Amino acid sequence: MAGLTKRQYILALGVLLFLALLFLYLNREGMLTTILGQLKNFKTESDELRAAILAYGPYAPLFFIAIQIFQVILAPIPGEVSGLVGGYVFGTWPCFLYSTIGLTIGSLIAFGGGRLLGSFLTDRFRHTRFYRSFNHLICRGDYLIPFILFILPGFPKDSLSYLLGMSSMPLPIFIFVAGVGRMPGTLLLSANGAEAYSGDWLKLALLFILSAVLVIPAMLYRHRLLEKIRHHRQAKTGPTERGDCETP
Repeated sequence: MAGLTKRQYILALGVLLFLALLFLYLNREGMLTTILGQLKNFKTESDELRAAILAYGPYAPLFFIAIQIFQVILAPIPGEVSGLVGGYVFGTWPCFLYSTIGLTIGSLIAFGGGRLLGSFLTDRFRHTRFYRSFNHLICRGDYLIPFILFILPGFPKDSLSYLLGMSSMPLPIFIFVAGVGRMPGTLLLSANGAEAYSGDWLKLALLFILSAVLVIPAMLYRHRLLEKIRHHRQAKTGPTERGDCETP
């Protein structure tokens, strides 16, 4: 192992020893065999689900788009699950296209619901600090933070769509913010689902690691990131609580 320092050499041996012990632990009493068997069953069940969706023929994409619309409005199933299933069924780019259409339409419906609810709820929340800060941010045309919220994983984007509907954000701006902001996460989920179907486990593992590298830090530090952005924007435009503006 030329080129490695003594410390790096010891670290590499430690990692190899850990992996060996982990393998022995998982394989005790056939546990590893059981896990592999469960993965095989998952593959079988997933293939059955794929066949059930594709049985709709040319209407299969419309069926999937409808699923994505309803998971935004009512959240009957986690969006991550439907995104993975879509990739498994249709492949990366078709799923990305269908998911983007469905999620954008669902977000628009939620936005419209926020507009309708706004007439009933705005007066109740108008004088709260959160509402004044958030709505004044939108009133000044500062759409960067909502856009970042749609990009960041782990943030409740469906609820954000309703909330933005209660704000003064123009509809064309929302379409861009929600549609484009969801795309990175949608593409990752579609690609992971597609690789799971292809059975290329090495490529899937690498893609999963890439997703984790992007997603985990974003989830852990999203509040700190947003706070820095908020302070930066305030430093340029002043405090966010000066006055208010009406929602549409």
